[in-house]
Amino acid sequence: MKNLEIRSFGGDAAPIISERTIEGYAIVFNQWSEIMYDRENKRFFREKISQSAVTDELISRSNIKALVEHNRERLLARYNKGKGTLVLTIDEHGLRYKLEAPNTDDGNYAVEMVSRGDINGSSFAFSAIKGKDDVWVKGADGMFERTINNIRFLSDVTITADPAYSQTEVSVRSLEEMEKPEKKEVVIPKPYKVKIEKLRMNIH
Repeated sequence: MKNLEIRSFGGDAAPIISERTIEGYAIVFNQWSEIMYDRENKRFFREKISQSAVTDELISRSNIKALVEHNRERLLARYNKGKGTLVLTIDEHGLRYKLEAPNTDDGNYAVEMVSRGDINGSSFAFSAIKGKDDVWVKGADGMFERTINNIRFLSDVTITADPAYSQTEVSVRSLEEMEKPEKKEVVIPKPYKVKIEKLRMNIH
């Protein structure tokens, strides 16, 4: 299974609705994220996705689902290698999605929640290889900046009620937790190791 990351956008990427047609931007190009945390390298960073990261070739070979809150059991539409009920287009602003809400409980829920503005964000799940598909630099303010130049796999696009630009490992809301020092495990020496250490001390 691919190691997926999740990013989401609000503002002009938010889903809009006309009757039962829902559309929005799952990806917005060249827009800096809020500050995030890289657990692997223990550093804070901001991120943007370049226009080159998403190509027609990537879309044409992908099997992408439109979901509610990344829940694979709450399917709204599907794009499968050029066919299906989900329409995906790339323009200068980003990756745009469009779908007709199905006549299902989840479809009716999506229509109601988007109409009311309770669902006001768009999101997507993807994979990219760190160090190969991205570039890391240190910004003028000392903050690390990640630019994603290539996305290898797109799993889904989602309508979401929580459009904070976040990632799977940790959300922006968890930054304070990430700043807390890790508890070091107290290792109790085994008896035989204590004996060996005492012998060494006697030798010296």
